[in-house]
Amino acid sequence: MANTSSLLTNLTNLTRITPEVANPVHLAQILTDPFWIISSILVLIFAYLVVMGMDFLLRILSEQLGTKRHILSMVIPILKIFVYLFAVYLIVSPLITLGIAELTVFSGLIGAGLGFGLKDLVADLVAGFIIILEKPYQIGDKITIDDYYGEVIDIGIIQTIIVTPGDSRVAIPNYAIMSKAVSSANAGSAEMMVITDLFLSYDANVDDAIRLLTEAVITSRYVYISETRPYVILVENHPIYRKILVKAYVNDLRHEFKFKSDITRHAWDAFQKAGIHPPDIAHTGYPIPISMIHT
Repeated sequence: MANTSSLLTNLTNLTRITPEVANPVHLAQILTDPFWIISSILVLIFAYLVVMGMDFLLRILSEQLGTKRHILSMVIPILKIFVYLFAVYLIVSPLITLGIAELTVFSGLIGAGLGFGLKDLVADLVAGFIIILEKPYQIGDKITIDDYYGEVIDIGIIQTIIVTPGDSRVAIPNYAIMSKAVSSANAGSAEMMVITDLFLSYDANVDDAIRLLTEAVITSRYVYISETRPYVILVENHPIYRKILVKAYVNDLRHEFKFKSDITRHAWDAFQKAGIHPPDIAHTGYPIPISMIHT
C-alpha cells in the first residue's frame, strides 16, 4: 500500500509539472516581452561598440610595433569572437530555462528562418569562426583569392576585407573564401618574397648581369636576408633574349612594390654603365627556357 500511495503521489506531481514545462505560451511571452527585445538590442549595440573600440585601439597599438604588428593584429578576431559569444549568451539566457516543448518550438523557428534566407548568413558566420580559429590567413597578410590580391585589413564574422594594390577595398564573404583556394604570400610574417623580372638582350654578359643584380639586391634598404630567407637569381635563355628573375624577401610586405622598383632601378643603372641592354623588341619568337639557379 505504501508503494502504491507513493506512486500515486509521484504521478500527481508529474501531472502538475507537465503542463507548466510544455506550455508554449512561456516562449511567446519571452519573445514578445518588450524588456527582452529592448535589452537584446542594447546588448548587440553595446557589443558592437566594444568591438569597434577594441579594434581601433589594438590597430593603433599594433602599428607602433612596426614589422611585429602581426603579433597584436592576430588577437583582434579572437577577441571579437568572445565579445559576440558573450552577447549571444546574454540574449538567449532567458530561453535556457524553457521546457523541452518550448525549445522544440524555438528550434523550429530557427529552422524556418534558415529556410527563408538566413542560410547564407549562418554559413558566413560559421566560416568566419573557422577562419579565425584555423588561421589560413591573418590580418596583415597578403592573400590571393580568385582574381583579387591584396592585404587583409579585417577578418569579420561575416566577411573578410582586403585592400588591393590599387587601393580598392574588396569585401569577400567568408563562406566563399572557405570554398575556394586561398594563397597567403607571407603566412603571418612581416617578410614576404618578391619576384622581379628583368629582360636582357641575348648577347648580354650573364655573369656581369648576375653580379650587378646581386649588388642591387643586397644593398637595397628594403631587403631581408637570413639563413631561412635567402635570395635566389634565376636565368632563363630564350631564342632572342635572356630573362633574369630575382627572388628576394622584403623586410616589410607593405614595401613590396618599393622593393621591386628599387631593385629594377638600381640594376638597370648598373646594366647601362656595363653595356648591358634590353632585348630588341622588334623581334619575336617562342621562348625555350633553360634555367640556371645562382644563389
